[in-house]
Amino acid sequence: MLELNDLNREQRQAVETTEGYIRVVAGAGSGKTRTLTRRFLYLVEALGISTSAILCVTFTNKAAAEMKKRIRQTLPDQDLAHITTFHGFCMTLLKEDCHVLQYPSTFIVLDEEDKAGILRNVFADLGLTSRDLTVKDAIDYIGWRKGGRGYVKTLIDMDLDRLRQLEKDASTVKDKVMYRYFYEQRKCYGLDFDDLVYFALHILQTDRETREKWQKRMEYIMVDEFQDIDKDQYELAEILSGYHKNLFVVGDPDQTIYTWRGADVKFMLEFESRHEGAKTVYLNQNYRSVPEILQASNALIEKNRERLPKQLTAVRPGGVKPLYFHAKTSELEADWIAEKIKRLVREGIPHSKIGVLYRAHYVSRTVEEALIREKIPYVLYSGVEFYKRKEIKDVICYLRMVYCGDDLAFLRTVNEPRRGVGRTRIAALKEYAALHRCSLYEALLENLDSDLFRRSRAKEYARMIEKYRAIYDRMDLTDLLAGILSESGY
Repeated sequence: MLELNDLNREQRQAVETTEGYIRVVAGAGSGKTRTLTRRFLYLVEALGISTSAILCVTFTNKAAAEMKKRIRQTLPDQDLAHITTFHGFCMTLLKEDCHVLQYPSTFIVLDEEDKAGILRNVFADLGLTSRDLTVKDAIDYIGWRKGGRGYVKTLIDMDLDRLRQLEKDASTVKDKVMYRYFYEQRKCYGLDFDDLVYFALHILQTDRETREKWQKRMEYIMVDEFQDIDKDQYELAEILSGYHKNLFVVGDPDQTIYTWRGADVKFMLEFESRHEGAKTVYLNQNYRSVPEILQASNALIEKNRERLPKQLTAVRPGGVKPLYFHAKTSELEADWIAEKIKRLVREGIPHSKIGVLYRAHYVSRTVEEALIREKIPYVLYSGVEFYKRKEIKDVICYLRMVYCGDDLAFLRTVNEPRRGVGRTRIAALKEYAALHRCSLYEALLENLDSDLFRRSRAKEYARMIEKYRAIYDRMDLTDLLAGILSESGY
């Protein structure tokens, strides 16, 4: 039997209250992840629910990985695929049911760099410069226009010729770019992160058979960080819980930080009024901070207007009071930080035990300048995210060439390393692909023996891609990657 004696009374109440609509208001450091994890295990071990029938939605991949890690300590061999993010779940749903929209299961997911890459190509084809429109503004505009979700039907119902006609008929530069972006998406069956949610919602709202299948499959639904969900995520949770009506949400209205991204704290605040018979459990014991920190935090948080009243209490014994310094300029703030570090070092604290946290990367400049001036050694933990590094993107695009051969992956890999496929040859391929309604890679295959490509190394590239297309599904991923990296010359 699952051990619950190490939980406090409120945590245990949250774990054992399994049926119906349940809201858990979890203050900072109150053991929220532990409670979620134990509740998942309780459903499996005490109630006999299959792990595949429990959807546990977390806000980040990192949080999902931490939950899986903890649960695998007790259930090492169970399927935990449904401990995921909203986007991760939508990806699963679309892989299984995108045929409803006449999309193949081999659709590709476009990350931010992919979107920017498509738009840079669109700008080049339309003869646009940053004076006409920036890539960032184009991404923002397309994201805003997609927010109404009506575009999903446009992408599903219209063929490529109709999308190109919409581009030609558009009266503004932004709309021309948007419809051309839709065209490029449709051409390679590419979905960006927004599309994953919008397409999944469209299927659930318009296809009764698919909706009922997922509603019956997901017997229990748990949503973490509920204070930061937006309207679309809320609709997903409501639809999926519509059959069994077991929806468990965890959050803290005082920790809402994503209103700029569409999050609406009212979904958390109004949970009881929106769901008849809903129950609320408060987790108010803080295991992280000393009482002095909580006293300062409570004094600030209670000023919030839209909140559920609560007071965190500390489990840890008393400590040092927090120190607040209000500098008039960022330079004075940095000087103060440097002086505090020097004092701590004189008191015997090593530099490696001192950290400076800041809210945004631009803040680091003045702090760095002060540390350099005072000859204080430091390491800056920042830089390009792993999956945004050029070499990682290149490798992923090589794999995409083997799997689906979309235009974006082709443009990234065909001349990396250099194979003599420069602008002139790429322009010829684009013209051929547009005329024959095919991908750039297909255009290359059909023109490998032409005079234009005879002196390039394009044939080596195509031979390598075709070789691995024939055998990749029988290979270990590690061997596949090693083979591609070696034979491509990368």
